[in-house]
Amino acid sequence: MTDATATVCRRYGRIAAIYDWANVEGILYARARARAIELLDLQPGDRVLDVACGTGANFALIEQRIGPSGHLVGIDLTPQMLNQARARAARHGWSNLRLQEDDICDLGADGLDEQFDAAVCTLGLSVIPQWQRAWEAMVSAVPPGGRLAIMDAGYPETGGRRLNVVVPRPLAWALSRLFAADCSRRPWRLVERDTRNATSDRFTWGWVTAAAGAKPAA
Repeated sequence: MTDATATVCRRYGRIAAIYDWANVEGILYARARARAIELLDLQPGDRVLDVACGTGANFALIEQRIGPSGHLVGIDLTPQMLNQARARAARHGWSNLRLQEDDICDLGADGLDEQFDAAVCTLGLSVIPQWQRAWEAMVSAVPPGGRLAIMDAGYPETGGRRLNVVVPRPLAWALSRLFAADCSRRPWRLVERDTRNATSDRFTWGWVTAAAGAKPAA
C-alpha cells in the first residue's frame, strides 16, 4: 500500500459512520448514481463488480436488476466502510453479495477469482491515488462486450455556462477536502477513450458525470 493510499484509507476510516449523509447524496449524486447503474443494462443473473463500493450505496440499485440469481461483489480497501456495507446488506437480506477488503490496484485480472458481466465505480476514481490502475483493473474484470460504468465528480468541461463553474465551487471545494477527492481528473474520459458506444450524462450543474460503455474486443 502506498503512503497516499494509506492516507485515503485512514480518512475514510474516520468518516465511515457519517458517510451516507455527509456526502449530500440526495442533492448531488442520487440521479447520477441511478443513471450509471441504468447504463450498465443489467439483467437478472448478471455478475457485477462494484469497485470502491464504500458503504454500499449502489447495492440496492444493482440488486433490483440482477435479482437473487445474480451475484454482486463489492471491493473496498477501508474496513470501516465495508462494515457499513455489511450492515446494509444484512438489513436487506442480500445473500448473493460478497464483500472483499482489498486494493483494486493490486489485483488486476489475476487477483480476481472470477469474471463479471459488468463493473462499476462511483465516486471512487476521483479519490483512489492510482486511479488509472484502478480503471485498468475494472476493464480486465469483464470480457469483451462487458459493460463498464463510472459516476464521479469533477470540474465541468470548458465551454459551459459560467454559472456552472462559479456557483457550486465552494461546495465542491469543501467536499473535496472532506473526501480527499481530486476534481481535476475527469475519470469519465477513460470510459469515452476505452469503451465502445460510450454514453455520458452530466448532472448537478455539470459537476457530476455518469458514463458507461462496452469493453471492445481485443
